[in-house]
Amino acid sequence: MSNPKYTYWLKSGIYSGLQKIAVLLFGIGSVLVLTRSLTKSDMGVWNLFLVYTGIIEIVRQSLIKNAVIKYINGHQAEEHPHIQSAALYLNISITVLIGLLIAVFMHPVSILLKAPSLSMVMYLFLPGLLLLIPFSHFEWTQNANADFRGIFWSYLSRQGISFLLIVFHLLFIGNISLIYLICYFDTGLLCGTLVSAFFARKFLYRSMKLNKAWLAKLWHFGKFVFGTNISASIFRNTDQFIISSYLSTSAVALYGVCLRISNLVDVPSQVLGDILFPKTAKMMEDGNLEMVKYYYEKAVGSILGIAIPASLVIMLLPKLIITIIAGHKYLDAVPILQVTIFYGLFLPFIKQFGTIMDSIGAPKTNFLVNTIVAACNIFICMYFTRQLGLMGAAYGTMTSYGICFIITQVILYRKLNINLLNVFKYCLQFYPEMLSVVRQRYFLKWKTR
Repeated sequence: MSNPKYTYWLKSGIYSGLQKIAVLLFGIGSVLVLTRSLTKSDMGVWNLFLVYTGIIEIVRQSLIKNAVIKYINGHQAEEHPHIQSAALYLNISITVLIGLLIAVFMHPVSILLKAPSLSMVMYLFLPGLLLLIPFSHFEWTQNANADFRGIFWSYLSRQGISFLLIVFHLLFIGNISLIYLICYFDTGLLCGTLVSAFFARKFLYRSMKLNKAWLAKLWHFGKFVFGTNISASIFRNTDQFIISSYLSTSAVALYGVCLRISNLVDVPSQVLGDILFPKTAKMMEDGNLEMVKYYYEKAVGSILGIAIPASLVIMLLPKLIITIIAGHKYLDAVPILQVTIFYGLFLPFIKQFGTIMDSIGAPKTNFLVNTIVAACNIFICMYFTRQLGLMGAAYGTMTSYGICFIITQVILYRKLNINLLNVFKYCLQFYPEMLSVVRQRYFLKWKTR
């Protein structure tokens, strides 16, 4: 019989993990085919498009997602329809505003970034932007109810359909353009929305009446998370914007390949972040800060247990990894990959800091830290890029991550008495614990058959 202590984490982790892995693998798959069929300049534009759409999804999630999860897990069922209604109204309002901003400002921004075709791609994305309203509403509702199965299938459909359309186009038509890419992107989003609607229907309420009190409450909580994630997005993408404006979109393509590979190591952090938030939010409602401390140390330790070996493999074999994923013409990115992989080990600490701050009701602290570090990162990256070129962007971002790591650990120590020694203790314990769980869950079942 499997250990009940791990039941929640295993059940949630399997689907959440599969969802993140599916998204990542399709992303890597698209890199495999697009780096071999697009020019470096067009690949750089596509990377910038993905950065912008990622920021858009983060902006929308920031104002709503964490608030919905926190309040649905902390309030009685009779309040859930009001929470959902307020979330949907916010979702629609924010998405329409983003669409207007794209229509007005995207052209001058694309000129600033020396990527004129970026504006065309963003305009063609506007129908997909509207599809994000139902897609995200269904996803957040399932997430709040700790049901990750539908989220997995919706993302699998969204990413899988887009990827398959690209592959079929290359096989049967030939060269692919940015216009076709964005059309396939929107088509995949439509399919993902339909699948998500099927799984989310059991959690949805037919009566959707706007409750101004809940609208204000979600906005009040979400405004700090919104500011935090905007700052975090600027922090994570400043290097690519600076590379595009100072160097070229071709340089963005080289750098973007390294970030895609580095994201392989970041998957466990994303998975445990999704699982950890509702769990720690519930612990906070119960006033159990000791368990919140335990979850942080345990989660980061477990993530490092996976991330450290994976990072070592990539750092030791960068040429092989880049050749397999992007091809020989991207081998110039080898030294950049080794730096991005190294500073990626800061991410588990920093990401779970944000999760914990939001779940214990301290989003303002998270906002201030991310805003200060993001502002510093702009100037650090500009300086290093001017001095060292493309490698400078990587060194500048690594310096900023180091500063952020120190600040977040000081705050966690003061608020929750987080101990880094415990993190590394749980990292070492991760291997025998997972071996024990696998043995109990699978091998012992197999033997009893």
